[in-house]
Amino acid sequence: MSRSELPVTNARPHASPDAPSHVPPAVPVAPGPAARRPNRNWAILVISLLGLALIVRVAAALVIDQQVTAAGRKFLIEGDANGYWELGQKLASGREYSIHSPPRRILRTPGFPLLLAASIRVFGDSIFAASLLLAAVGTVCCWLTWLLARGLFGNYVAIGALLLTAISPLQVGSNVQILSESWFTFWVLLSLWALRPLLPGLTTGDSSTLSPASHQSPQSEDRNTPLWWAFRAGLVTGFGVLVRPGWILWPVLACGFLLLSPRVPRWSRRLLLSGALCLGCWCMLLPWALRNASVCGHIVYTSLWSGPSLYDGLNPHATGASDMRFLDQEALYSRFSEYEVNEQYKQRAWQFASQNPGRVFRLALAKMGRYLSPGLLAQGFSGGYFSILCWIWYGFFWTLVVSGVIALRRHLFPLTLLASPFLLFLLVHMVFVGSVRYRLPVEFPLSVIAAYGLASILHHWRGKQTDGHTIDAGSTTPG
Repeated sequence: MSRSELPVTNARPHASPDAPSHVPPAVPVAPGPAARRPNRNWAILVISLLGLALIVRVAAALVIDQQVTAAGRKFLIEGDANGYWELGQKLASGREYSIHSPPRRILRTPGFPLLLAASIRVFGDSIFAASLLLAAVGTVCCWLTWLLARGLFGNYVAIGALLLTAISPLQVGSNVQILSESWFTFWVLLSLWALRPLLPGLTTGDSSTLSPASHQSPQSEDRNTPLWWAFRAGLVTGFGVLVRPGWILWPVLACGFLLLSPRVPRWSRRLLLSGALCLGCWCMLLPWALRNASVCGHIVYTSLWSGPSLYDGLNPHATGASDMRFLDQEALYSRFSEYEVNEQYKQRAWQFASQNPGRVFRLALAKMGRYLSPGLLAQGFSGGYFSILCWIWYGFFWTLVVSGVIALRRHLFPLTLLASPFLLFLLVHMVFVGSVRYRLPVEFPLSVIAAYGLASILHHWRGKQTDGHTIDAGSTTPG
């Protein structure tokens, strides 16, 4: 069997004669007690890997806390972290949600500051406690990656994805920073998981897994159930937008998946599900938009930071990296409203782009290079042993991703679903500014593709298809 024929576990334990061609058939497994009851070995392995993920993240939080304390700073990466922490403090104490002077009330969406505010209310004004909370969030993200991979491809691939996310050096270090990446990763994974019941070949009825997913198609459920699934996916996506405004483009892609999904037989039904998803997203964003309308007189669903951010990436002095010193130099906020400043910077950015297409293209390539960089590029963080470790890790990781893409080339729905967040943010940050930071949250779904690539390599190398067994048979014991 070739790598491209590595089976994808689907909803049925055995292929039926009328199985649609886009859903690869399940692999027969020799009957036995292990095939008929939950396998405790899988549970022990998953819990052990989650424990490892938490331990290395807590260790990273301890090391970083010691470093910043010795340096007399609050945060390892200051700037954004200071702003987020101040907003979290204000939410926790019930003060006005604003930052800087003159006050900017719509500078940041409230998704991440709300998490920090919860930490401050429970644990006090402790940055280290918030870092430990984010370590827990990062560990939950590893579990969600396992859950998503298991629902798509079975236990072996899920274990591989869990291991990759648990020990990835940059993920471990990033997960405990007072930055929105970890919290955004949680909502990205939840957004993908919420779509799973509505797309073809993305459910499993494997009785040996820890928490079997529903394997009924939308047609076999109550007529309104798929509408609730789509609306729920919209709600989850909407909160993701409140954490990272760039996620507002995801509903467009999600609706594309729904419109092309053969699990829903009629176009009218697909349109209805797409509308339910958009409605859920809109309902989640509406309270924030109404609050913003009362503050600035305009309905703003995300933030008024998109203009300065866009100009940061498209201006005569742009390099592809972030350099927002122009805000202090020009001091527009002292002369114009927050809304007016946002609009001015937007107009100037697009004017620069229209007048300098060649420069914009070269900047896009530079931003792409920064986004895809294996190591950190920021001054003070590049070089050293950690960078060497990152280069080695990502050489291994990207090899597995390419192998996974090749192996999954005949199963476009799961492949595209997992790769879309990464490609979406690549395009976004080829326009704004590029940074490794922006890639890390959407790397978790890529880890599922990488794990499938690893499984396909092992399958090809070991020739594991004898006596009706396969490496991806979820009811076999690990090891």
